[in-house]
Amino acid sequence: MDFLSKVSSKAGETIQTIKDSDITKKAKNYAEIPGLQVQIGKAEAAIKKAYEEIGEAYFNAHVDDETTEYEDLFTLIKAKKELIGQLKSEIEDKKKGDNSVEAEEGSVKSEKVCPICNHSMPEEAAFCSVCGHQF
Repeated sequence: MDFLSKVSSKAGETIQTIKDSDITKKAKNYAEIPGLQVQIGKAEAAIKKAYEEIGEAYFNAHVDDETTEYEDLFTLIKAKKELIGQLKSEIEDKKKGDNSVEAEEGSVKSEKVCPICNHSMPEEAAFCSVCGHQF
């Protein structure tokens, strides 16, 4: 029994030594790095989203200004939004195809078009399902 107790005691000391070793501490620190990197990525994504919202709010507030320090970017955004609207319209046309079914009497649904992205949606929609614009 004395032998088993010495082995058990020695094993306990060895395990404690391993737990307290610098290598174990470094390994634990390295294991925590990916979690910290994920937190950094989430924080950076939140900042990017906030920047985008600020930029969109600024654009919407000054879209009709005749002169702005960002006039070239405003022109680009307007042109790209128009292009996106045209392309989405073309997609809708292609989805309907040449065999577009005429709506039966009484089942005609009224639709509205988003002023931002030109996507059509049901009249009762409160928000655009594509760009999130509130009606």
